[in-house]
Amino acid sequence: MRLLNQYLTKSQQQTAFRLPLVAFTIAALSACSSSNLTSASTNKLNKTAQCIGEIEQHNGLVLLPNAQVPSGVIQPADKGGLCKGQVFVASKDITIWRAWNSEYNGSKLGKWWTFDKPLGSISQYRRENVICPSYSPLDMLVSCTLKAGSQVVIGPGQSAKCSDYFTYPASKMNQLYLADAKSAVINCQTYDGRFSWQTQPQISVQDTNSL
Repeated sequence: MRLLNQYLTKSQQQTAFRLPLVAFTIAALSACSSSNLTSASTNKLNKTAQCIGEIEQHNGLVLLPNAQVPSGVIQPADKGGLCKGQVFVASKDITIWRAWNSEYNGSKLGKWWTFDKPLGSISQYRRENVICPSYSPLDMLVSCTLKAGSQVVIGPGQSAKCSDYFTYPASKMNQLYLADAKSAVINCQTYDGRFSWQTQPQISVQDTNSL
């Protein structure tokens, strides 16, 4: 009888050991399955959020291939910023431009700039540079000289969801990101915005009765 009791006790211990082992194995398999699903989802997201533009080489800027792009500059789809970018250093003084918000004192020497003076339609400028109306009214303009030796991030714009009603798509237009414009620019000239209206070209529509 004593031997039988010892056998039962040993058998019970083995069974008790197997139960946690089985539970651990099931949990591990579930974790692996969940991880694979997450990876697949992430890969799909990266694929659908690819840029349509390229990082262009601009005169007077030299690529710094080992430099790290600051956090928050490159953003996922619908979040604005850049969809990809690289760090460059100015090898000479360069004129850059920024449309800004007169209602906010810190907007004049903000972080986002362009290589070319804004021309043409304001709505087109917003689309090309992915600037939602809520970001800025774009009622002022400033041109500055980017000092030689200053570092900038260059890249095409990421898409931006401006509201539930519309989203600007990703843009091919390259933008400049300056982490600290106050220390990187000199010789700034400010311009005040003015109304300037142009007649839209009329599109003639043929009468359907004449067809």
